[in-house]
Formats: sequence, C-alpha cells, structure tokens
Amino acid sequence: MRIKDVRNIVAGYSDETLRQLISELYKCLPKKIIEDKQIDALIENPPDNRSGKNRVTKQKETPDLDEVCWETEEFIKNAREQNYFAPNQIIHKKERSKWRFVVKRLYKSLIVLSQDPEEIQESSRLLSELYKLMCEACKVYLFNTEDPFASVGIDQAEFYNNVVAVMARTGNPEQWIGEALLLTLEPIVTLDHSLMGVLIEMLKSAPLKEIAIGICEQLRKLKTTPAKHRRDLKYYLEERNDALTKLIFRLNMVLGEKEAAIADFKSHYKDSKVEIELYVLLRQLFNYKEKVLWLREYEWGLQQKVQPRKALVETYKCIKETGDFPQYY
Repeated sequence: MRIKDVRNIVAGYSDETLRQLISELYKCLPKKIIEDKQIDALIENPPDNRSGKNRVTKQKETPDLDEVCWETEEFIKNAREQNYFAPNQIIHKKERSKWRFVVKRLYKSLIVLSQDPEEIQESSRLLSELYKLMCEACKVYLFNTEDPFASVGIDQAEFYNNVVAVMARTGNPEQWIGEALLLTLEPIVTLDHSLMGVLIEMLKSAPLKEIAIGICEQLRKLKTTPAKHRRDLKYYLEERNDALTKLIFRLNMVLGEKEAAIADFKSHYKDSKVEIELYVLLRQLFNYKEKVLWLREYEWGLQQKVQPRKALVETYKCIKETGDFPQYY
C-alpha cells in the first residue's frame, strides 16, 4: 500500500487499536532497522502534526579514527593486490564494484577527522595514502576503470587540494611543502599543470613560494627514485627534472622574478629536441601574456638555429602584425 492508503485506513482506528498496532509492528522490525532508522527516538519524539515535520534530528556521529585507520589501510592493501579487480577469495565479487563508495566514505571521514588537532597527523597520513592509491590506479588497473577519480566523483585537483590543505596544518612549511611536492611526483611521475596551480595557490606568501623553490632545487639534484621506477630510472629522472623546472618557472613568475624564471628554465629543462625546449618555454610565457619576453626568446631561438614549429611561427607573425598574442596558442 501507499502511505496515503495507510493513513486513510488507520484514520478510523481507536487509540487502543493504534497502540496495539504500533506494538505489533515494532516487534516485526529487525534490530538493525530500529537502530539505523532511530525508531526508538521517533516513538519518543513523534512527528509534529502541526508542521508535518519530524522533530527528531539525526545526530551525525564523528568517525572513529581507529576504525577508519584500519579500514583505510586494509582497503589500500587489497586494492594494491588487485583484489577489487581480479577474481580472488578475499573480496567477494559483489563487493568489488563497490570500491568507489568505500573511497568516497573514507575520504569524507578523513576530512572530518582532520578537523581534530589530536587526530590531524594520522588523518593527514591516511588521506595522503588514499590519494596516492587513486593516482596509481590511473596508471595500473587496480579497479574496473581507467579514471578512478571520475568514478568516485571527486576531481583529482580537488582531492589534491584537500590533501595539501590538511598537510599545511600539520607541521612546519619545509615538511608539508616537501610532502605535497612528492605527492605530485611519485605516483604519476610528471607534475600535472592543474596540480601545479593548486600547489601554487596553497603557497599564500612569498616566503612559502621561496621555500618551495628551494625544495624543488634539492629534489632536482637527487638521483634516487622510488623502487617501482628503478627499471626506467633515466626516464623517471628526466621527467621529474622537467616537471620541477616548470614549477620553479611558475613560482618565479608569480614572485615577479621573470629573468630568473627564464634563466633557470633554459639551464635545466632538457629534451632530446631543442625545438621542444623552445616551444615549452614560449608556451609558459604565452600563459603569462609576456609578449616582450616571448618575442625576445623566439628570436633568440632563431639565432641558435632552432627551427620553430608552425604554431610558433604563426604566433610570431600575429604579434608583429597586430601587436598582441593570438587568442589561442
């Protein structure tokens, strides 16, 4: 029956009949339903018939850190063992496709837990590990998707932003900025353009940006690499070097150190083709609408006998003819 039919039927019942009916219905309810739906509280505080609104308000319980910690670590362990992707005896087939709901729930729980100063360190660590897992799943089949962030419904930049925001409240700048940088480099090798923007935005002051530049320079000198990248050590180090160099460029530009940005880029960005190096540099200057510097570096490339690609030639012509950049690069 529909609820309207139920109301019509019981409207003519006496008070005693209604009491007996409610008692019998209560006996039929499973204990879990009584607890989940707060039936006891509903009986103690019935709906206000004048407003039609239930005066019972469900209290949101704060997640238990120990439980969330155990579940997060177990989930990460099973995911890396591909127990949510390949047939196994650990995760039931019906539960494997529900991984996205687990991630979303753990993500939200860890964000809530991070608000507690006593639990922020552990919740930050777990949130970072969960983010790393999602990044790994973009490269390796850990779940039945090639885009785990989209499957969960959380944009990668948003996830990363929240991870870094929590990190920033856990310790000194050198520590959290270094950890935030490693989060972008280790799981996905290259520093994504949008993630660069997120990180730069989180560096609210010039001193923080300068600290980030220093850490980038230190990381750029390192020749070590995570174990999973040792087979492709040369490729990984080159990609990391170029990613860090682009980030240093952007940080210097934001600080107003334009010449330092260009000098560092030309000294450290390495590609097998000098034409690509020139293209990447000019692309960066285009993004910052630095017309004079763009023309200077383009003409410098010509002096170095670099053959620029068609897009650069067309951009150069546009600036010379119109005095401004084209709308699109």
